[in-house]
Amino acid sequence: MQRMILLVVLLFSIDVFASTQLSALGQFKKNRSIEYNDVWGYEAPDGKEYALLGVQDGTSIIDVSNPANLKEIKFIPSNRSTWKDIKTFGHYAYVVNESGGGMQILDLSKLPNDVPVAATYTGFTTSHNIYIDEERKLLFAEGNHSEPVRILSLENPLAPRQLSSLGVECHDIYAKDGLLYVSEGGHGTIGIFNYDDPSNPTLVSRFQIRRAGYVHNAWLTEDGRYLMTTEENTGKTMKMFDLADLNNVQQVGEVLAPGKLAHNTHIKGNFAYVAHYGSGLRIYDISNPASMSEVAFWQKTATPGRGFVSAWGAYPFFKSGKILISDIEDGLVVVYHESAARN
Repeated sequence: MQRMILLVVLLFSIDVFASTQLSALGQFKKNRSIEYNDVWGYEAPDGKEYALLGVQDGTSIIDVSNPANLKEIKFIPSNRSTWKDIKTFGHYAYVVNESGGGMQILDLSKLPNDVPVAATYTGFTTSHNIYIDEERKLLFAEGNHSEPVRILSLENPLAPRQLSSLGVECHDIYAKDGLLYVSEGGHGTIGIFNYDDPSNPTLVSRFQIRRAGYVHNAWLTEDGRYLMTTEENTGKTMKMFDLADLNNVQQVGEVLAPGKLAHNTHIKGNFAYVAHYGSGLRIYDISNPASMSEVAFWQKTATPGRGFVSAWGAYPFFKSGKILISDIEDGLVVVYHESAARN
């Protein structure tokens, strides 16, 4: 009897904690030898959903409303760059790269017929990553040595205006409720800045990640209590930090997929959606930040790929539950998971 009870407990545990393997609902790849980078999404007023897919030499706008029939609406050329980042504000998309040409501003209001380049901002020529506080109409751009993070006003969406700069050398930026969380790359730190006055941002706190790799990106939980971070080095875990006391930030949890090389995390509700290079997309239940557990994954090969391959970016913010994955070699992959099916 005891053995039977133990067996039932083990089977129940396996069922509860098993991670579901997701299948691709649709895939898109341009018919030429080219690599891809980041991805973002846009839902039009008519409910149609679009992927804004970074390609080395441009941006591909793809209708993903029907994943079984993905349709490229427009390809907008850009300077050729391995790195590109894309974010949206209203019906505009802002696109940066690391090879020059400034920041393209794409007009999405004419979808599904066209996506013109409405303007090009040339106040800077390159940027690695950007983030937009839509409520406050502010764009944050990773910068250079003299201006590590630039703050731009989007009061006029077609004519951004720089207000200030802040910080030290960084890689990525996340902003919410007047606080900016800056992943400070080789410094091994996260800098937290107040931008209630965007013309005069101030440092609130800076904390060191123990035995840090390259501090790559960070995303805040929706309640603002915890910050999840990635370090783009093999074997460096994704970490969860408790921000209850900004003068004494504490690590409370960590997790890592089999490929051991995490790239970018994004949080929606109680779940983190991680572009995990050769481990593909990994979805974690983070309702208990001290004990994060994987609930689902998409991986294009039977075993995890090694190194800087496969999943670069992810976008889980459609209400439909569709999740976009940008695959370095194979373009766009669309999957579905119920955890993402919410506002």
